Amino acid sequence: MNIASYSGYFHDGYVNHISFIDNDIYFSLESSEIEDLDEVADKSLLADSNSLRGVLKLSRVESVKVSNNKQLENFIKEYDDGDILDLKIYKDKIFLLIEWKNFPPKSSKTEVCKIEIEARSIEWIPE
Repeated sequence: MNIASYSGYFHDGYVNHISFIDNDIYFSLESSEIEDLDEVADKSLLADSNSLRGVLKLSRVESVKVSNNKQLENFIKEYDDGDILDLKIYKDKIFLLIEWKNFPPKSSKTEVCKIEIEARSIEWIPE
């Protein structure tokens, strides 16, 4: 599946989890609800919520740039949730704009960051 053609559906979606294994980064993502199901050719890709859910695997990462110069790993530890504001996927690069949020009992806090990652390959693994 060419997930790049569906990247617009991830606006208002979620970053469920990010993991780092060796030189690979795995983003567990869920898109917003897709209202016009005819736009998805393979219906088996849809979750019960009529969203796209899966893992964006970036293999052999070459560079990671975060707009506010924090390490990507710090956001995972610091925030409870990540809302996707924008996602662009190219052959060897992704751009993510994420609004990170905290919920009670933590103090309310939000931060928007732009992430640019270059990798040797990018693959979508549906859940």
